[in-house]
Amino acid sequence: MIEINTSVIIKSLNESHDKEGSLICYGLAEFCYRGKDGLVVDEIPYRCKGTPALDIRSSGEYSQGIANGYIDLQTSERETYKEKVASLVIRGFMEIGKPIKEVVQPEKVETPDFAQEILDQNGEEASDTPPF
Repeated sequence: MIEINTSVIIKSLNESHDKEGSLICYGLAEFCYRGKDGLVVDEIPYRCKGTPALDIRSSGEYSQGIANGYIDLQTSERETYKEKVASLVIRGFMEIGKPIKEVVQPEKVETPDFAQEILDQNGEEASDTPPF
């Protein structure tokens, strides 16, 4: 069994119940890893049952959290070959926040008086672009 602890973003959320009445959640989760070309963003199907499913349902779609579980490889037989499909089985989920969908930059940043005095003493001018 391949254990995993990773930060994920829940991209889609579907619900159902088993015959005992336990909640089952499934859908797509997005995660990041470092590849040879830098940061890579990828998606994996997930499923969970019971307490983790309640935590994911209360967090909702596009919530970010830490998932604890394992990778399940299922074999799907096609006409001439067998395909292995990986899915993340979540045993624990802890929400860490909602992702920021859009970063908003202010149009004009005003220089505070004390900072303007320092710029004037050094003979510099304030830049319109933020330093970050």
